[in-house]
Amino acid sequence: MRDRWLILGIAIVVIFVFWRATYVPPGYETIHYETVPVLPVERYNPPFTEIWEAMEEQIPFDNRTARSPLLVMDFDANGSFTYIQFSFFADMRGESWVHSAFVLQNGSTYLSSQRLDYHPPHAHPLGALVAVDDIPFDGISYGKRGMSLKVFYHEQNRTYDDTYKNIYAIENGTLRPLKFISFATTEVWNTIEIYPRDPPEGDRPPAAIDENPRALVIFAPREIRLAERVVYETTAGV
Repeated sequence: MRDRWLILGIAIVVIFVFWRATYVPPGYETIHYETVPVLPVERYNPPFTEIWEAMEEQIPFDNRTARSPLLVMDFDANGSFTYIQFSFFADMRGESWVHSAFVLQNGSTYLSSQRLDYHPPHAHPLGALVAVDDIPFDGISYGKRGMSLKVFYHEQNRTYDDTYKNIYAIENGTLRPLKFISFATTEVWNTIEIYPRDPPEGDRPPAAIDENPRALVIFAPREIRLAERVVYETTAGV
């Protein structure tokens, strides 16, 4: 009898999960666009700019209102991405929408838009996307299990110093090492952070990026301009 109740409970949980995954709140309609033709896929060269161009072609959003790039992606140990999730906010039909792209390892791309009543105070997404596209991925160590890349947003003052092992400015396709960078601005600024997925050494995994000696924190040109103070290292290298 107890087994029956357990099976019933599991079934209810599964049904609830699937319902939550497909449920769209009233008034928050979602549009799924036709699959974009397969994007070019090359090792160490994710198709970031091509993703943006595909979204401009397929989605009738107002480019002037585009804000807040949200980017998550994983690489395998060979330097090829396994998936890319990219989204941003932009008005469409006079209303606020979030537009998303999901790219598979073979380059197949799926686009969607969902209406949301939110206008983030962030910068245009193309700046961060171009900065990520400019990263020399062929010069980064991927480890045994690959790595993850994410774009994070910050609204509070913060300082990066020698506590962080690897902080860089992206400049003309190179990573220029930083010694110190601090922010004291009302603007929302972002970091591009790369985490290795190798098993942790020692008794516990790093709890924060400043505890991981192989993690990278990268600042786009816009963030370098927004920074209150920037000090570059005198030596180069990743």
